[in-house]
Amino acid sequence: MQSNADLERGSAGEFLSVTTPPPAWKPRDEDDAVAQRPGRWQRVLGDYRVAEFGCTLAMLLVAKSFTLMAVNDRPIPRIEIRLNSTTTIYARDPTVDERKLHEQVPMWSLILFGVGVPIATNLLLNYVLPKIRDVRVIPHDVRDFFLSLAQGVTMSTLLTQFTKHVTGRFRPSFYDMCGWDYDAVWDGVTNLCTDPAGEREGRKSFPSGHASFAWVTMLLLTLYLLGRSRINCKSRSESAVRGGTKMLKLFLCCVPCLAASWVAITRSIDNWHHYSDILAGSIIGAISACMAYSYNYGSIFCRKYAGMPCEAVHEKIKVRQSPFCTPLLHVLQLKSYNLLTM
Repeated sequence: MQSNADLERGSAGEFLSVTTPPPAWKPRDEDDAVAQRPGRWQRVLGDYRVAEFGCTLAMLLVAKSFTLMAVNDRPIPRIEIRLNSTTTIYARDPTVDERKLHEQVPMWSLILFGVGVPIATNLLLNYVLPKIRDVRVIPHDVRDFFLSLAQGVTMSTLLTQFTKHVTGRFRPSFYDMCGWDYDAVWDGVTNLCTDPAGEREGRKSFPSGHASFAWVTMLLLTLYLLGRSRINCKSRSESAVRGGTKMLKLFLCCVPCLAASWVAITRSIDNWHHYSDILAGSIIGAISACMAYSYNYGSIFCRKYAGMPCEAVHEKIKVRQSPFCTPLLHVLQLKSYNLLTM
């Protein structure tokens, strides 16, 4: 026969077995995640994407090293004129016998304009305009835009310089550029160039470096402005006035592409490139800009994520999911506990 004390202990045990709350659910890998939490320097490297900037810089140095490569030494183009069965004379190829004109856009001014304008625009939209108007403040935007610009320029430079030296195509003003000896009678074989540096430069026509650089920087800026303004998204304004404003913004966003087109066309006007060189360089720059932008930013056609860096998009998705997932998890835990205690 059980004593009163035993009965009291038994009833207490039964009470505790029913009312004691279940232990908090804890994933098995949570302790490992806490133990593997990155340190301070690892967080700094991740926050500033130092590894990606470093890799981009290394690839840019590789691209610049291609300028030290030997240019493909093609035979100098010639026109063979047969006077009779025994006499043949040789003339210069008219497609590469244009005069070398002064460059309307030197490379130093192109770099200054192509890098300075996008950076100034990004800083203006992130630090100046929010103090004047109600515009979106996007986290990680400055960092990721700088990285996009660096990646795009690196990709276009890498492919452009490699192709230039492997192809070795003659510029339209090759004879004038290499210091051709016009007084000598040419036998069609002898190299009559008197300027070795000019001859080397005259063999770098394909593709156009100016066109690729102008298009990668200006198209990247256009994509960035389209994303920030969100004018390519599905939602349309019902007001005719606001629709006209959107159309005006669209044209303003495309102004950088107009500048890139002008820079590319000047290369033919100045007799530095053929039209096919300009087209190839423009395609290289445009593809590099699209790849760099899509690597770091959301689609310009999605209103929720247009103009937002991918990291900000992921953070936004997590914030939207966490208020729903956490209560649902608690409900499932409570239901499973009730089933076990029934």
